[in-house]
Amino acid sequence: MKLREKKLSIDNPEPRNLSEVLKECHDLVADLRVKLKSKVDQVIDLRKEIDRLSEERDNLLVINKSHQDLNGKLQDKINDFSRGVDRSVDDL
Repeated sequence: MKLREKKLSIDNPEPRNLSEVLKECHDLVADLRVKLKSKVDQVIDLRKEIDRLSEERDNLLVINKSHQDLNGKLQDKINDFSRGVDRSVDDL
């Protein structure tokens, strides 16, 4: 409430004409557009990198699953072979 009671006065330190103020605002907007475009480009690049890494992760998961399946099959063959070797030694 005290803020409403106090009336703030803003003193213009240097009087300028309207065209100078508008030019300064235009320049500021142009600078901000350039900075915003740069940030948008960074976000787009980061999204592309995220997509690439996600696809790479998915591929690695598929490869890992395939290796696990293959290792399981090879382990079964090794176990079958070792059981056959054990039987043949016992048979002698």
